[in-house]
Amino acid sequence: MKKFNSFKSIALAPALVLAVGLAVQPAYAEDSAAGSTRYITDSIEIPLRSGASLKYRIKRMVPSGTEVKILEVDQAGWAKILYKGSEGWLPANLLENQPVAKDRLATQIQKTSSVEAKFNDLKLELSTLQTRFDETSTELKNIKQEKFEITQELNRLKDVSSNAVQLDEQNQAMKARLSNLEDENAIMREQIDQAEDVVKRQWFLTGGGVLLLGLLLGRFFRVPGKRKKWGEL
Repeated sequence: MKKFNSFKSIALAPALVLAVGLAVQPAYAEDSAAGSTRYITDSIEIPLRSGASLKYRIKRMVPSGTEVKILEVDQAGWAKILYKGSEGWLPANLLENQPVAKDRLATQIQKTSSVEAKFNDLKLELSTLQTRFDETSTELKNIKQEKFEITQELNRLKDVSSNAVQLDEQNQAMKARLSNLEDENAIMREQIDQAEDVVKRQWFLTGGGVLLLGLLLGRFFRVPGKRKKWGEL
């Protein structure tokens, strides 16, 4: 598709008319359907004519990149368009299927700026998440260390508690044994006291018997003394 860089004059030279006429291809009748939207090419300003030929007068100049509505396209490759309420004709091969480069560039710049802003937001969010992840990792590490220490302490308490139970059982057994020993000691003390009483009674009886025997022996085996004479004191 051939495009022209400028239309500076209203009237075109015959050679230019011939070149434009040759450049206009009937194939645009197929690509440019009536009712579709096209854009004025950004390389030139296009004269909008009152008829479908270069011989018709120019009604106005249409700036490049302007959005127009196609009303119809004839077999010669001229398109009838609607622009700001005004109808006119121009070569169909000067119509583009998309906005001009400068408009596309502005749109792309806007999209790029939006993408960059989102990218920066995502970078900031990623940095925040990384910081939170590091803090969480450190906190998790501390929690694991505390859990390990608590587990060690719990195991120690379990051991101590187990030993305490054993000690309590041994203490209860010792108390029971001591109680039995105290009972046995009390019985033995009572028996000893009874035995002491028996021994004391035996000794008392033995001493009384010995005394009585001594008195009896003294009574029966006393040495006779000298008899006093009459008149002696």
